[in-house]
Amino acid sequence: MKTASWLLTLLLAGFLVYAFAQVVLDPSPISLHVYSRYAQFGEAETGIHSLFGAVLADYRSVDFLAVAMLFSSAALALLLFFSDGSKNTALWPTLLCLILGNVLVLGLGFTAILKGSPFLDYEALAAWVASPRARLDGAWMLAGGVLLNLAGLVMLWVRWSRTAEGSSVR
Repeated sequence: MKTASWLLTLLLAGFLVYAFAQVVLDPSPISLHVYSRYAQFGEAETGIHSLFGAVLADYRSVDFLAVAMLFSSAALALLLFFSDGSKNTALWPTLLCLILGNVLVLGLGFTAILKGSPFLDYEALAAWVASPRARLDGAWMLAGGVLLNLAGLVMLWVRWSRTAEGSSVR
């Protein structure tokens, strides 16, 4: 198992080096028009005062969704592969964070679909909140779901690192 883990790690490292070698270093005018649009219309379109927050939680919300799924997948891997049966009674706060985070993130996306909007289009929330605040509240809900998934992952990691199995690796 340890050899397979090292081989998979080396394969992933090689893939990442290859992928980063493909990145173009000279910014072209094609890629700069996206930044100028975000900078000019970001606050007006999203209602979020921070340009970073507007890009992360609204314009690139599917990427933020991918981060939430990454956190919950990592937590699930810790839970499945490194869990011993003796301490499973203390898992309810961790599982609660993971379940609530995923329900919040995916519920937000599928609510938009049920209202006839694209996935993670926050305008669908206008039926429940004031229309000018729909995008801002949707961004907060997405960020809250991601943070709940991160909290679940951190709780599992801390729990695993305190066990004899986790501390013997060091």
